Amino acid sequence: MRLPFYMLMFKVFHAQRNRMRKDMLKFQLAPGQPKVLRYISAHSECMLKDIAEECDVSAATVSKILNSLEEKKMLHRRIDPENKRAYQLRITEKGQQALDLWNEHCIKVDNISLKGFSDEEKKLFWDFLERMYENLTGKDIR
Repeated sequence: MRLPFYMLMFKVFHAQRNRMRKDMLKFQLAPGQPKVLRYISAHSECMLKDIAEECDVSAATVSKILNSLEEKKMLHRRIDPENKRAYQLRITEKGQQALDLWNEHCIKVDNISLKGFSDEEKKLFWDFLERMYENLTGKDIR
């Protein structure tokens, strides 16, 4: 008997997350930090709510992550003098190195996850996941 779809998704999600996080300490990163660093690398001046929305977490969680990244010297943060609600965030060299190593690690895990899939199957799978996310959140993921 096949697992119900929700259980299959749950098991796949946890298997992927466990594989990703297994070596996380090697990169001096904790859960949630890579996606925040990735967002900041593309948006140096942003508000907490923008990071939270993009990363699908609360503003309070983003605040804790920023504090932790700043303590690790992976992020430099200062209030924008022209907009007190926005931060001027800059990834430090240490933070960029950690993010680059993390991205390489993620690509390896992606390759393991999609082993045996044809290029067409990968594209279809990607399209299905994007559509599922949009169905569940009402947000365009692209």
